[in-house]
Amino acid sequence: MHRVVEAHVRDFQNCYEVSDDPSKQFEAFVNYVVFRSLCSDSVEPRTLIYDGDDPGIDGLMVFIDDSYVASADEAMDALNGRRRDVDVTVVFTQVKTSEYWTKKEINTFQSAVIDFLSPTHAYPHSDYMENCREVFDAVLSNVGRIRDGKPRAQAYFATTARASDDREILAAQEALKAAIVDTGYFCHVEVTLANRDSIVEMWKAAEGQIEATLKVLGSAAFPRAPGIEEGYAVTVKAADFIQQILTDGNNRLRQRIFEENVRDFIGLEGEVNKEMAETLKDPQKKKRFGVLNNGVTIISPDVRTSGFDIYLRDFQIVNGCQTSNVLFEHRNTVDDDVTLMLKVVETSDPAVVDDIVRSTNRQTKVEEAQFLATLDAVKAIERYFDARGAEQEYRLYFERRKNQFALHDNVKAIRVFDVKEIARCVAAMFLDKPDIASRYPNRLTGEMRTDVFDKSYQEEIYYIAAFTLYRLKILLGNNKVAQKYSKLRWHIIMAIKYYVCGERAFSLASKQAKDACAQIETFMNSNDDATVDTINNLCSAIVNITDITRDRLKTSALVQEIKAKALAYSRRSHEDN
Repeated sequence: MHRVVEAHVRDFQNCYEVSDDPSKQFEAFVNYVVFRSLCSDSVEPRTLIYDGDDPGIDGLMVFIDDSYVASADEAMDALNGRRRDVDVTVVFTQVKTSEYWTKKEINTFQSAVIDFLSPTHAYPHSDYMENCREVFDAVLSNVGRIRDGKPRAQAYFATTARASDDREILAAQEALKAAIVDTGYFCHVEVTLANRDSIVEMWKAAEGQIEATLKVLGSAAFPRAPGIEEGYAVTVKAADFIQQILTDGNNRLRQRIFEENVRDFIGLEGEVNKEMAETLKDPQKKKRFGVLNNGVTIISPDVRTSGFDIYLRDFQIVNGCQTSNVLFEHRNTVDDDVTLMLKVVETSDPAVVDDIVRSTNRQTKVEEAQFLATLDAVKAIERYFDARGAEQEYRLYFERRKNQFALHDNVKAIRVFDVKEIARCVAAMFLDKPDIASRYPNRLTGEMRTDVFDKSYQEEIYYIAAFTLYRLKILLGNNKVAQKYSKLRWHIIMAIKYYVCGERAFSLASKQAKDACAQIETFMNSNDDATVDTINNLCSAIVNITDITRDRLKTSALVQEIKAKALAYSRRSHEDN
């Protein structure tokens, strides 16, 4: 592996603690940067790799709009939950640590991809690949809901070599693309030979600071206000906005800058977006684009002006997702005649960010679920995590807003829990919904959000549920608990609650809930061999792991079975003691 790439992989491993195997670390690294180039969701990188039979594919991911779907059930939920056609992207990766390209390895990747896409596969498939196939089949069975009638495909063959201009390698790339096109499953196919430089650029785009400088055609400053350091209304060339703000180092749309925006891009078919696109195509109308358009609102913790330049760091587009995406889609037709109005606000105050997000997105109806980070209950959880963290050397972090801790070098990603992950932890452990946490996580922050984020609940339950999962992930990561139990982690944290607390029921708003949390924390804090043995024995007692199929994993019957076995094991253990 090239030394520069190796250094970045080492940083990645220190942050995410994926695996002890260097080749698996690199697979996870590449899959993660590809993931982050397409999606702003949080993800455990170790879930993007697998052990078992190797069919010649190192990673396979499916995205519906800009959300990752990890199961067929989740895919069906996403496809059926939209009122419009969706974009679907299927991603294949093959990763090599070598510093050279070979036509044979690209051909092997091609063969594996085509085998996967065949109605019946000949290559061996692990559970991971079988699950991916189920997701793909779910997508194909719903092509009527997919924009253009077919999904898109992206294939990445990655090495740590320099970019290649070798005719044989480029021909192999084209052959791979042609083979995928010939399957007839996709409306668009893109094949990328990811070299050491482009991989590093993708990593920097995924984790590094985002900076941009724009030339300003005209500007007006807002008066200073509480919580707002600076604010400007500026006019810029749309082409500069596309190049400096929207486009990353690999000429892709920066997904990260829309994480605070409550709306997804709805595509070019909608009436407003279609009208914008038609304006950009008209030689005369596009000169009026900046006047006709409502503009884009950007927040940044660091805004500086110098002459006719404005500098932004770690910015977010909180309103104007549709305008931004339409401009990016038509970037080849946008010339210097097209202007755009920006509202630029410098603030680091989360309360001010909440107000700006809400106010700039009230012009058309937005579901309250999309303002989840601004809920009082969610803010209270953040305050509790901060208070607990002030007392602890190895604290956990609650990321109410995405990438809150991305620039904190001393914060390991394994100790950061975002809103969705906290919802999964609490639903699994305290609401007895590990099946929902495992298979339908978006429901927990959607239709079930009032059950999960009830402001009457004790904040301890969120912290202890996260802490239990964190400790379990550490034990799985260092093989003190067998990796085979990883797919049951949501069920296991529920089982731990029943092992520690027994059968007694309690309200999550009560003092009994606080007492239960204290007991669970004491148990999970014990890092001695006896406690590790107990967790291993509990795992063995609640399931025969060889009987756990993907279908059983999503059933409520398995939840009740695990609950009963955890309680029985608890009674036996406490009687023996």
